[in-house]
Amino acid sequence: MLEWIAIITMLVDHIGYEFFPSDITWRTIGRVAFPVYTFLLVRGLTLTRSRSTYFKRLVIIAVLAQIPFTLLFETYSLNVIFTLLYGASAVVLYEKVNRFWGIIILTILGFIMMPFSDFTDYGLYGYGLFLLYYFLKEKPIALLIGHLILDVLYSLNYFESWHSIQSFSIIATLIIIFKKHLPVVKIHRLFYRSFYPSHLLILYLLSLMIHR
Repeated sequence: MLEWIAIITMLVDHIGYEFFPSDITWRTIGRVAFPVYTFLLVRGLTLTRSRSTYFKRLVIIAVLAQIPFTLLFETYSLNVIFTLLYGASAVVLYEKVNRFWGIIILTILGFIMMPFSDFTDYGLYGYGLFLLYYFLKEKPIALLIGHLILDVLYSLNYFESWHSIQSFSIIATLIIIFKKHLPVVKIHRLFYRSFYPSHLLILYLLSLMIHR
């Protein structure tokens, strides 16, 4: 069910961005998408039998999505899959050394991400959220508090307020915490993996047709 929540809320978010920019409701619903996608990637990284295959798949998705992402959002920043790949790579490095050096590596990579945060979708916020889900996925209260703090820091940085539309992303963590109570709704793997780049392309083509 989490996969469906991720793709539906992301689609709502991007439709709102492109076709209904004055209606914040679409973007508010869309705040759920990224945290759920991030959690699913963390879970996939943890459970996969072949991390090399997992990384190759993510790279392919990221590359395929980049052109429609650039065209639809009129930006030269890297799409969110690259941000998640950065977080996943940091976790892999963390696991290869002892805890002390692992924390040092994660901290250094966080500082490295800072100047590039505006050139990657979700940037440092995405990196921090990835680490929160990785380390606290079995500690719901700590995870919820960590996500709240991250949202406050994000809002202060970008909106000069302790809360913003991004604050609604905490709903995603609540959904994740209570995921065992969600109904089981299967999704085809190929559909799920291809949805991100394909829906960006379709929305861009629709935008050309409507706004030409």
